[in-house]
Parts: sequence; C-alpha cells; structure tokens
Amino acid sequence: MVSIQEEIDDTHIASLVKALSRRVRETHVRFVIIDLHDVEAVDTFLAGEIEKLASMLNLLRASTIVVGLSVPAVLTLLDFGIRLRGVEFALDVAQALERITSDAGTDMPCPDELASSTDDTQGEG
Repeated sequence: MVSIQEEIDDTHIASLVKALSRRVRETHVRFVIIDLHDVEAVDTFLAGEIEKLASMLNLLRASTIVVGLSVPAVLTLLDFGIRLRGVEFALDVAQALERITSDAGTDMPCPDELASSTDDTQGEG
C-alpha cells in the first residue's frame, strides 16, 4: 500500500513509480493499493504517472487499486477527461482489501502459459 500526500512534487512521484515497480518485480506482489485520500486534486502529471505505474505493474502481473479519491479529485479527473486506464477503484482501503481477498482465489495464467498458447495457435491455420 502506498499513500500519496498532497504536497508530493513531480520528481518524487516519478521516483516513487520507479521504486514501486522495482519492489513489485523483486517481491512478486499481486496487488498494489494507492491511497489518494490526502490529495485534493489529481493533476495530469500525477494521473499519467499512475497510469504508467498501472501499466508497468500489469506487465509484472500485479493489479493497481486506487482508493480514497475525494469528490474534488474525481471532478478534476472528469473535467480533464482523465480515465486512469488499467486502474481499479475502491472507496477505501477496506473495500480494496475485500476485493483482493475475493480475487485471491482466481488463478491467472503465468506468462509461460500465455506464450505457449500463443505458439500453439500460430502453428494452426
């Protein structure tokens, strides 16, 4: 779980994304919760970094769940047409943990299985 504070600047956001993606790669974490309850407005840079992080984590087989979005933050996202692709949302940490617990029983294919199924289908035809 990562909590982002209102006063975080662009440099710290970028280094947080790098550090978090490295940590997920090393520890094989399957879910990352990003808590934004202290952030009043999500600017385009922060939104872009969250999308980039979600894409990287997805490649590492981890899901990104954003929690704690305030009404002003949601309105800012809507006003700018920011969608935060690849990100799941929950109202709070408790709801995110419920989702993680319910998803824990779901088996995801590993990259080797995906590669072998792609190789099998390419040989047909």
